[in-house]
Amino acid sequence: MQVGKRPPFWILMGAIMLSPLAIDIYLPALTAMAREFERPFAALQITITLFLLSVGLGQILVGPLADRYGRRPVLLSGALLYFAGALTGLLAPSIEVLYLARVLQGFGACAAITVAFAAIRDSYSPEQGARLYSYLNGSLTLIPSVAPILGGALTVAFGWRSNFAFMMGFAALLALGAWRVFTETRPMDTPIQPRLYQWRRYRPVLFNSGFLYHAIMVSAMMAAILVYVSAAPVIVMDRLGHPEWVFSLWFGANALVSTVAFFIVPRLMARWGRERTIRRGLLVVSAGGGLIALLYFTLPLSVVVFMAPVALLSVGFSMVLGAAASLALEPFADRAGTAAALLGAVQLGGGATVATLMLATPLPPQLALTLICTGGGLWLWRLRARYQGEIRSH
Repeated sequence: MQVGKRPPFWILMGAIMLSPLAIDIYLPALTAMAREFERPFAALQITITLFLLSVGLGQILVGPLADRYGRRPVLLSGALLYFAGALTGLLAPSIEVLYLARVLQGFGACAAITVAFAAIRDSYSPEQGARLYSYLNGSLTLIPSVAPILGGALTVAFGWRSNFAFMMGFAALLALGAWRVFTETRPMDTPIQPRLYQWRRYRPVLFNSGFLYHAIMVSAMMAAILVYVSAAPVIVMDRLGHPEWVFSLWFGANALVSTVAFFIVPRLMARWGRERTIRRGLLVVSAGGGLIALLYFTLPLSVVVFMAPVALLSVGFSMVLGAAASLALEPFADRAGTAAALLGAVQLGGGATVATLMLATPLPPQLALTLICTGGGLWLWRLRARYQGEIRSH
């Protein structure tokens, strides 16, 4: 039994968008920020890593809060914390304060993401939820298709701090909308534990082999996305010397491919089923990674050589992420907030960790993408047989 109506999709979409907005809108401004703070470009890339680690690891704390106190107060708190982080970034006098701002934004975004995924698990059947997860992931990619262009224009017209002002406005509108129309979705029979954080609450989720398999899968996809997002501005603007608008157009074009794919994938899931969609998506991802390596060894570096193959990866990611998230969360109706938080922690925290380690090695970003996508995709394909019985039981 639900406490309130199904949440408006635009609220869930806005909650999901907090995370990519905090990254993509200021990617074109990283060079200007590095100049103002008189730091190397790598020091500004750390702001991306800090944000994503905060989003991922913070969900471990947020999930039980959403199960104990409900989805609505956690969503409102997250939007306000994100607002406070954006305000701190707007006023940051040093890069250290900017790092703090990104951590605050990360914790705010993680609360919103947890609520969005838990609210879908609360309110819809597994099949409906899989389609909505795909639509939400499509919303995730809608921001990267627009935000870099907007961020570049804001930076040129008003300076890089205007990007944080925009994020403040977005968070304020989300908080106002959630306060007015988002009703509580947490089931009334959700068990309330006497202690907020208990190992026995996490244990059934973490030791469920189907959950682990699909969580590792979405984490690998996220790691590849983050390697691309982190490396793209360095390669296009620093190494190749292209202006911000060239980067924004290419980055936005790939994001647009992702957005279209995520909104088409639910039809494919309805035809093929979730498991078959994942299997075929892993093949597409593996092929995309192989294409990147082929171009790397046969053609000189250019914007086309680096950016174009990512469009194929984007299609594969869209086929995997929504269905995998649905299958990971399906067994946990009684602790949807905790399960959604753990999934987000593995996806973003694990993905950010792998991406950071990859970027810290001498391995070129193109080959790092090949290792994650082709190597990881084929490994996940083989690993699937180990969990076949439990996956089918879903």
